[in-house]
Amino acid sequence: MLRKFLALKILFRKEKDFLKSLREILGFYPRNLYFYKIAFTHRSASFIINNRRVNNERLEFLGDSILDAVISDFLYLKYPDSKEGFLTEMRSKIVNGEKLKELARLTKLNKFIVQKGNTQKGFTKIHEDAFEALIGAVYLDQGYYKTYKFVKTKILEEFIDFEDLEDLNINYKSQLIEWAQKNKKPVSFKSKTDPDATKCFSSEVVFDNQTIGIGRGSSKKEAEQNAAKEAIGYLLHSF
Repeated sequence: MLRKFLALKILFRKEKDFLKSLREILGFYPRNLYFYKIAFTHRSASFIINNRRVNNERLEFLGDSILDAVISDFLYLKYPDSKEGFLTEMRSKIVNGEKLKELARLTKLNKFIVQKGNTQKGFTKIHEDAFEALIGAVYLDQGYYKTYKFVKTKILEEFIDFEDLEDLNINYKSQLIEWAQKNKKPVSFKSKTDPDATKCFSSEVVFDNQTIGIGRGSSKKEAEQNAAKEAIGYLLHSF
């Protein structure tokens, strides 16, 4: 009886600590902790409820769409005179994989992620997925308005320097192609689905019959961008 009481006491303390930590990140107390526990559960640590495997993949799918909508909403209001192309580019600079991983690190949500086994092999986007799943959890728990407020005040206004973002050119593939055309040096991309990772593509930049950049991503476009970024680094040190 005493052992059961102590176990419940420890469980309650963990729940309380989790709730307090979420309050620091979100700026409010969650109504339903279950959504947030799922948001931080990587598929390697899936658990079974009603004969169904539960992890954060569905919340990631939802959060990805909600995040796009919230940021589009925010940018539309922030830049009332800007054209669609500028707004689309700004949104891409915020929701690209590297930026989402950075935001996951800055919000310190990585300490909540539950995973098992060697999930770090090769390319991994665990933190990015958890960040998007968190957005999905907030949406289910609090609705759109509270999600918008959270992203606006706790993410965009706190961690994004929009002046720097406006000047940032993240289209590494375009930069590489522009360099190749200017210097009359042919470069090519070889992209494929990565057999060693789920939902992952890999790409290589070939220049002068050798690979000068390798990138991975959750889409072919992201993989090519990452490969082009590495290739540009190589060319800057070689020419």
